[in-house]
Amino acid sequence: MAVIGSSTTDGDGSTQDRNARLPDVLAKRLQNAGGATARIGVLNAGIIGNRLLKDSPRESPFGAGLGEAVLARLDRDALAQPGVQFIIVAIGVNDIAFPGSLTSADEDVSAQGLIRGYREIIERAHRRGIRVLMTTIPPFGGALSVLDRKQVIHTPAKEALRLAINDWIRSTREADGIADFDAVLRDPAHPDRLLERFDSGDHLHANDAGYAVSADAVPLSFFNGRAK
Repeated sequence: MAVIGSSTTDGDGSTQDRNARLPDVLAKRLQNAGGATARIGVLNAGIIGNRLLKDSPRESPFGAGLGEAVLARLDRDALAQPGVQFIIVAIGVNDIAFPGSLTSADEDVSAQGLIRGYREIIERAHRRGIRVLMTTIPPFGGALSVLDRKQVIHTPAKEALRLAINDWIRSTREADGIADFDAVLRDPAHPDRLLERFDSGDHLHANDAGYAVSADAVPLSFFNGRAK
């Protein structure tokens, strides 16, 4: 199985050298489940700053360091990896958050554009007989730009877009399963923000406890059956 995504998959916010990233915790859960599920390996295909639709912004200080768009690297990093039968898709927050902060405001994306990207992932995976689990995008209210720590990257328009994308992920029947990371990580009193006990401190990335509840949100039933 491959988990493809950005920094929240790569493990930003988790305790260093503790194997507490989402893919690590999920792998332990699968092993503890026993039976055929225990034989499923987990490939971490997360890249910090990665996006669904666009490559690393070359005008930023990071150059090419934030990786090719998921749509460009999907086969190489996930679908064509030996033995992959399942893929978890945890991407999209940077497509929403970057415009006006790390990239120019004219790179704004639409719900329709992101959904087309998700549909392409699902279609390409299904052509290979790979089951797809979509994850909702957790909140990032209060998060600051990595280039200017005084600049809040969250806006009402970005929040509306995140909610629209999550509504589609929750309702689509095109994927083989979903994990509602937003539901388990958000603060019920302030749903545009991470719950404090799951917040690594930057209001964008989960901590060890947050990655643990995210892994628990992945339904083990997803690993049964065939791709649609």
